[in-house]
Amino acid sequence: MINWEPDPERPRWVQLMEVLRTRILEGVYQPRTKIPSLTQLTQEFGVGMNTVRHAVTDLEEQGYVLPVSSLGTFVRPKEGWPKV
Repeated sequence: MINWEPDPERPRWVQLMEVLRTRILEGVYQPRTKIPSLTQLTQEFGVGMNTVRHAVTDLEEQGYVLPVSSLGTFVRPKEGWPKV
């Protein structure tokens, strides 16, 4: 698993998004399972809610996660992931 050592030269939300995407690609967060809540991620990474929200929204736009109202955010099936 990737350690969180933010680079002051890059936006934190981008770095966080990259860590979360790597966790998805490495299987730490499995398809069809829920990722940690926004609150849990703010605590784990020591960043603000807006930073976490921006990172997760970017992952959603890329096709890796899907928010489900009142349930949380889930990893999409691999078939929905972008082709690399």
